[in-house]
Amino acid sequence: MPVIRNIELYVPKQEWNWAFVRETRCMAFLYSRLLPKLKTEDYKGIQIFCLENMEEKQKMDVYEHLMFDYFPVFLVTDVRRFFELSDADKKREAAAIVHEGMKIAAETLDWDGAVFDEIFRQIKDMNYQNIYPLMKKSSPNRKYVCRIMCHHEVHGIDVYMELARRNGRVIKSEKLFSSDYTDELSLLQAEWSLLWRLNHKIEFANDTYQKIWRLTFLEKEDPDELVWRMQREEQSQT
Repeated sequence: MPVIRNIELYVPKQEWNWAFVRETRCMAFLYSRLLPKLKTEDYKGIQIFCLENMEEKQKMDVYEHLMFDYFPVFLVTDVRRFFELSDADKKREAAAIVHEGMKIAAETLDWDGAVFDEIFRQIKDMNYQNIYPLMKKSSPNRKYVCRIMCHHEVHGIDVYMELARRNGRVIKSEKLFSSDYTDELSLLQAEWSLLWRLNHKIEFANDTYQKIWRLTFLEKEDPDELVWRMQREEQSQT
């Protein structure tokens, strides 16, 4: 049976849809990541239609807009007001929209609504921060773990290199770059390389090795004396 893995928002007015989907994706993906295994007969995702009013639903051909294998949900959303909000308030509003849509889906698909109330509570407890690993790898001596972390925001995704001890204590992190795309697939489906060259030297690169980040570090007894040097190298295309 298919499992619900993704939630997509959609505005029938095409002049608003691209920007709205882009700016709500951080919360739609966070909510999707927290979903349990919700099995259905026919669907792999939920598509939430954000309408000006319910009369709009009667005027449109839903199947022209519906994503394949997605269950449609319809709710009234003030999209124009959404664009006037601060980024912090956009996160709160987007999460509330997704939650409202999922509660409607739960009623139709006979899911326990309490599951989604718990997800919404978790999102609030996380202060609407959508942070997740792109990849991670342990050092040759097993003393350290390097993680490439995605900080998913309203207007893009910031990518950090994070170094931690095996006990989970983070030693330090540094921002590597920002992506203007808010669709996480642009990063998650790309081919990346993360290699430990030595116990204290790490290399992270994109699939073509055109961009390479090299970290050299050395811990000291005093944490403030940590040696940390990040170098970025860009290879010219031939």
